[in-house]
Amino acid sequence: MRTVLVSLAFLAGPASPAMAAGALTAADKERPVVIASDPWCPYACNPETEGREGYMVELAREVFREAGLSVDYRVVNFQVMRRMAADGSATLIPGVAADLDGTLLLPKLSQGNSANAVAVAPARDFTWKGPDSFTGHRLGVIKDYVYGGAIQAYVDAHKADPKRVEVLSGFGYSHVTQGLRMVMAGRMDLFLDDRNVLVWTLSRLPKADGVRVVSLEDDADLFVGVSKRDPRAAALATLLADGTAKLRASGRLAEILASYGLKDWEQPNR
Repeated sequence: MRTVLVSLAFLAGPASPAMAAGALTAADKERPVVIASDPWCPYACNPETEGREGYMVELAREVFREAGLSVDYRVVNFQVMRRMAADGSATLIPGVAADLDGTLLLPKLSQGNSANAVAVAPARDFTWKGPDSFTGHRLGVIKDYVYGGAIQAYVDAHKADPKRVEVLSGFGYSHVTQGLRMVMAGRMDLFLDDRNVLVWTLSRLPKADGVRVVSLEDDADLFVGVSKRDPRAAALATLLADGTAKLRASGRLAEILASYGLKDWEQPNR
């Protein structure tokens, strides 16, 4: 996943939905909520290629529509997304598990859960028993993504050796498809990313038969993070948490997730 290791210090505290919405002035509601993300379906998608925006974007739209706020979704590359979070030109960043170097406020309630995983080339035998399992394989990663913990330590230790770690970089919208195609072509043994993202993207690639996804079993909650540069940040984070709970209770969250082939991460046997 792109960022991990949530700090509880950055979780927004509880408040009622009415209190959160009431904290917004008329001027606050006139300014649109700007969501920015690189394509990372099923969390945030490129509507031009996928025909839809991603379940976290849809969730945010429903939550903020009820609060009288409009939403503007912008597809950008990852480096631009980080800059927009830092300078406040983006209000929301979907699919984060950490605060992006202190730039984001995270809702008290999560908007998802997933784990790091690798797409494995058809001819490779791979079993996950820890970072040493990467030894002997060419591992693909995306520049500036933070995978966390011992996995990140392995990437950092070997990213200067392209025979062990190949770093995909550049200014394209997304490198997930590129990495998976390299695996399919035998130019890379493993490609590291979020489990749900890998499964989603593989299901839409031709000739992907035989490529399998292996979870690295480091499940973490994912959030729609709110830029701290936005003066509405605390109220918006509370609206997201309470709105997620309301959508869950009504069954609407399950409907949105099902349309992306997902189940509620808080439910048993998900």
